[in-house]
Amino acid sequence: MKRIGGFAAVWLVLLMLSACNLGATPSTPQPIRTPSLPSPQSTKPTLTLIAPRDGDEFIVNQPILVNVTASDSVGVTRVQLFANGSVVKTVSSNASSGDRTLSALLDFIPRTTGEVNLRVLAFRDSVASDPIDLRVMVKSSALPTVTPLAGGGSSGSGSFLPIIPNDGVCRVMTITGVNFRTSPTTTQGNNVIRVLAANTLAPVVGRLPDNTWWQINLDGTVGWVSAAFVSISGNCLNVPVQTFATPTPTATATLPPTATPNVPTNTPPPTTVQLPDLVVTNITGELNVTLSGGTATRTYSFTITNIGQVPTGQFAVTMSINNGAPVEIGVVGGLNAGQSIALTREITFNAAGIYAIRVDADPANQVTEVSDFNNRGDITVTVNN
Repeated sequence: MKRIGGFAAVWLVLLMLSACNLGATPSTPQPIRTPSLPSPQSTKPTLTLIAPRDGDEFIVNQPILVNVTASDSVGVTRVQLFANGSVVKTVSSNASSGDRTLSALLDFIPRTTGEVNLRVLAFRDSVASDPIDLRVMVKSSALPTVTPLAGGGSSGSGSFLPIIPNDGVCRVMTITGVNFRTSPTTTQGNNVIRVLAANTLAPVVGRLPDNTWWQINLDGTVGWVSAAFVSISGNCLNVPVQTFATPTPTATATLPPTATPNVPTNTPPPTTVQLPDLVVTNITGELNVTLSGGTATRTYSFTITNIGQVPTGQFAVTMSINNGAPVEIGVVGGLNAGQSIALTREITFNAAGIYAIRVDADPANQVTEVSDFNNRGDITVTVNN
C-alpha cells in the first residue's frame, strides 16, 4: 500500500509539471509591426487658375482661353476643361510618367449665348485634383456700337488715317504735329527740316540706342523725329542703331597726358541677354464693308508672333476702334520662340464711315521684351451704305 501511494504521488507531480508547460508562452519570436508611411500616390495634384476670372464676358463663336498651371509630386499626366459638364479640351503630358509642373492653355468656342459653367481638373493617371469652377457669360456682339471718325479722319485732326500695311516693316505715325530734324537733338535750333502733320506715316531707317529718336525716310528725305510724338508699328528689332555725338565746345586748357591702361586682348565679349519679342505680324479681315439693313458683322483675325529667342510669359491682347477704350481679345498663356497665335474677333458696324482698328499685344508690359515699340498693328475699314 505504501508503494502504491508513492507511485500516485510521483504521477501527481508529473501532471502538475505538464500543466505548467502547456500554459507557457511559446518561444517562437513574433514579427514586429512598423507604422505605415503615407505614399506619394495618396496625394492628389494641385491646380492654379491664371485666367480668366469668374464672371468674365466672352463672345459667341469666339475662343475662350483658360490658362492654368498644375503641379504634382509624382507627375501630372493631363489637364481637362469641361463646359457645362462635357469635356471640351484635354492637354496631356509628353512624358508617360507626367510632369511635376504642367502649364496648359485650354480653349473652348461657345456656340450659344448665355451663362457657361467651366470646370478644370488635373490628373495623375486616374487621380484627380480638386476642381476649379467658374462661370462666364457669352454675349452676341463683340463690341459696343462704335461711331465712325468724323469726316473720315482721326478725332481732332480731320485728316484721313493712313492704312498701315501688315508687312512687318517698322514705321512711325505722328500723333501730333512734330518737328522733322536733321539730327536727333533739340539743342541745335537750326536743324528743323519742316513740321510734319499729325498722322504722317513713314518707314524707319535708324534709331538711337535707347529708342528715344527714330530716323525716317520721308519721300526721299532722311531725318529724325522724337519718339515722344509718334507711334510705332511693325518689326523694329532689326532697325540699325545710329550713333550721334552732341557737339561740345573746344577745350581751352591743356590737360596733361594720361597713361593708357593695358587692356588684355583676350577679354571675352559681353554676354548678350536673350529676350522674347512680341510682334503683331498679320491682321486679316474685310477692309471694305457694305451695310445690310443698317448693320454689318465681320470677323477679323489678329496674329501675334514671338520673334525673340526665348519664350514669353502670359500676356493679354487688346483691340480699340477709333481711339476708343481697349477691349480684351484674349489672354495668351505664353509663346515659344518663333511661335504664333491667331485670335479672332467679331466687329459689328452700325453706321457708314471709316473705322481705325488697332490691336496691341501685351499692353500692360507684362513681358520683358527686346522692344515694346513693335507690339501694335493697325488696319482701316471703310463701311458703306
